[in-house]
Amino acid sequence: MGATAFKSRALPLHINLTHTPPVAGNGETTDIAQVDPGFIGSTALVPSTFNTGSYGWKGNKRITVELLNSESGGKEKVQVMLTINATVLGSKNAKGEDAEGNADAEPSNPTEDEDEKGAGED
Repeated sequence: MGATAFKSRALPLHINLTHTPPVAGNGETTDIAQVDPGFIGSTALVPSTFNTGSYGWKGNKRITVELLNSESGGKEKVQVMLTINATVLGSKNAKGEDAEGNADAEPSNPTEDEDEKGAGED
């Protein structure tokens, strides 16, 4: 599948970041921040084409992480910029082809991936 077909078909991916290790769930959908005491934040990854010619999902978000201070016993907050690229394996080889193997009519925009304000930015 080419990049154009991928971007027209792919839905966003949603990421939850937590200190809590994964556990088997019961299939119910709830607000993760209410049931997970280690919840840090969440963001969405949007379908994208990368400068390398491959495609996948990307997103970034600024989050606050609390660290335990072993000396004072208190907590210290640090600001973190989370950046995630999820590349579809083998997509670089599909560069320039649509779903039927024809050349893409649209040229890729190489500056799209260099945008500092990605999906999920607060």
